[in-house]
Amino acid sequence: MRRLLHLGAVAFLAIAGMLAWRYGETLLPFAVTSATPDPQDGKVAGGAYTNAYFDLTYPLPQGFAEGLAGPDPSHAGYYVLASFVAQNAGAGTILIAAQDAFFDETHRDLAKAASEMRDTMAQIDGMSIDSEPAEIVFGRRSASRPAWRIDFSGVGLYRAMILTEMRCHLVSITLTAPDRQARETLAGSLDQVSLAAGRDPPVCIRNYATGDQLIRKVAPTDIAPSPMPIPTRIIIGNDGAVRHVHVIRATDAQRKGIEQALQQWTFKPHTVNGRAIEVETGLALRSGGGKVTSTD
Repeated sequence: MRRLLHLGAVAFLAIAGMLAWRYGETLLPFAVTSATPDPQDGKVAGGAYTNAYFDLTYPLPQGFAEGLAGPDPSHAGYYVLASFVAQNAGAGTILIAAQDAFFDETHRDLAKAASEMRDTMAQIDGMSIDSEPAEIVFGRRSASRPAWRIDFSGVGLYRAMILTEMRCHLVSITLTAPDRQARETLAGSLDQVSLAAGRDPPVCIRNYATGDQLIRKVAPTDIAPSPMPIPTRIIIGNDGAVRHVHVIRATDAQRKGIEQALQQWTFKPHTVNGRAIEVETGLALRSGGGKVTSTD
């Protein structure tokens, strides 16, 4: 059973690759431009998975530990954030992933995403839908958020996928277990997820970097051609200066050139009720001339 569950985790990574969230080729490791956390910076300590970017803490079920590392993010901004595997045979696996909404061309809301996932799973030979998509509450009641859950099963394994929105990402948690009861036990562990807020995160605005609010733009130079646009997130401070650059997928040389250029961009401060606030946005860069293309 342990081998079956381990193979189930690998198989689900393959299933994910069949969706619109596609993986690309393996490139060089991540780099960051400051201490500001990025989505992939989650870690396990003291028996809990903590992701500072999403302000999420998940106390792992007893007997679970980190499993297989996922691939690099795709050019569409799909991440495998973490996977966890039970050390005792028969308890299951957990996969946490996220799709960056800035680079998801379909603009799926939660209900539509859940419906599309249900239809995708139903089309796979040997897979059956155990429960239709249903709206639930994710996390502790004191700091919960809306989510959708879909249950499906096949090849002797039972899965539940929970979808929720966090900081302009569609976050999914997929639970895999050997039977229905074990699946429910894993689902119950999500009631312990803490979404405790630190300081308010930047407001997410799609295509903010391509509008009239852009004051100064410096094009990246000496970047090798890339067949795909390079997805990049930036955080703009309340003074209009770029304070963090997150190049999601690129070579090391491309990343360096993009970071150096975008750190020189300036914007009109974004205000809400007369108060300037931070903005997070995404843009797709095409190498060779530094042309910026809309993520719409």
